[in-house]
Amino acid sequence: MNIRRGEVHEVVSFYSFLREPTDAVRVCIGPVCDCLGARDLLAREQEQAQDGARVLGVECLGHCDLAPVLMRGDAVEPELAHSTNGGPSVDLAQADETLADYEARGGLAALRSLPQPGRIVEELKASGLAGYGGAGFPTGVKWEAVAGERGPRYVIVNADEGEPGTIKDRYLMERRPHLVLEGMLVAMRFAESTEGFIYLREEYALSRARLNAALEELGAAGLLDGLQIRLVVGAGAYICGEETAMLESMEGRRGMPRLKPPFPSQVGYLGRPTLINNVETLAHVPAVLRMGGEAWAALGVRGAKGVRLFSVSGAVARPGCYEAPNGSTIRELVEGPAGGAIEEIGAIVPGGAASGILPPAALDVPLARDDLREWGAGVGSAGLQVFPASYPPLRLLAETIRFFAEESCQKCTPCRIGNRGIHHVLAELDAGRVAMSREQVEEWLDAMVATSICGLGQGAPFPVRNAFRWWPELFAPLGEPARA
Repeated sequence: MNIRRGEVHEVVSFYSFLREPTDAVRVCIGPVCDCLGARDLLAREQEQAQDGARVLGVECLGHCDLAPVLMRGDAVEPELAHSTNGGPSVDLAQADETLADYEARGGLAALRSLPQPGRIVEELKASGLAGYGGAGFPTGVKWEAVAGERGPRYVIVNADEGEPGTIKDRYLMERRPHLVLEGMLVAMRFAESTEGFIYLREEYALSRARLNAALEELGAAGLLDGLQIRLVVGAGAYICGEETAMLESMEGRRGMPRLKPPFPSQVGYLGRPTLINNVETLAHVPAVLRMGGEAWAALGVRGAKGVRLFSVSGAVARPGCYEAPNGSTIRELVEGPAGGAIEEIGAIVPGGAASGILPPAALDVPLARDDLREWGAGVGSAGLQVFPASYPPLRLLAETIRFFAEESCQKCTPCRIGNRGIHHVLAELDAGRVAMSREQVEEWLDAMVATSICGLGQGAPFPVRNAFRWWPELFAPLGEPARA
């Protein structure tokens, strides 16, 4: 194939599932699992391992509702046991076992009465539906941009859900795969695309099986005539959730983000215009078209538009995935569908690792972009994590930054060195030593935000600065911050 050995090695060494056997035992040591005893679980598994068996601590397995959790090959322990809550449009309370089940609940109505492309854009814009993978880019604007590019065009579903505390896409693919695929087919018809791809994270074996079964049913029903949808299984790299890193991975290279512009809507997969949407974003499209954009937007509260899926994990009675209006407060989710906190709350992560870390005083803050901005945080992927007061905030921050350090693709020097350096500063601080002044740390954070080319390096400073703001006493040994 005329590929240098070095090129093969650099790709293989980048992806964790190409470096380690697929039947290895993987124990999640991400922040939620860590606070619930993952380190002890990892130690026990390593002690009990047979000779030669691999037992690994990994950053996230996408099953935060079962924390602490491990996987033996494709098998998740403990058994999958969902806590679900129905809602006005996606309705997770009831799974669709077959295409007939889905149609009986009104499924495929949007696909079979598809409006003209211009009307689709109008409804999406009116709905306020934005990218629910974390970026929050307006869906209607993205679709309109792709439609303005010359074909052929591709459609890709980003199902590489790797943000700690985020499980919503897995719930959708396992429980309502036909809904996800209807949204994808609407996107393909809109973009006049004959080829579509679902980039699925390796750990989601059940999602893979459910999607393949649903695709077979759609094919047998004649709904895929002239269209081709393929699953591309990732190999264990958090960074591939970033859309351009995902494109690099699909084209056979290391998952390193591309410089933008050009954007994927202009130059995407194999250099062609590509419409990329998150799983959940597409799952809401049929409801938007059935109800109308304004009606769907009206489902939101406190000035926010529409609904979304909130992943709730950590120290709550019923961790799981719950559909609720945008603009719901943290308290409403924790004390409502999640059953309340099981211990005194010490800290809250509102929307995934890069969204920030907040004190218990933020419980009544609406989970919406403008409201969280005042607290120096964001809604991100709506991965709400609740940490008990017994889990030290400094450890939470250190584990969060360790995650970023491990998952950095290493392309940008400020991200590559900055995350590891800040993790070292936090470890030293925990040991009673000072490795760097507060002023130096702030300079590093500024450099990461200004010069990293993707959201990992740009977002990692958020939890650090939140901790500086809400737990200042922990960082007193570093000195006072620089003053303008």
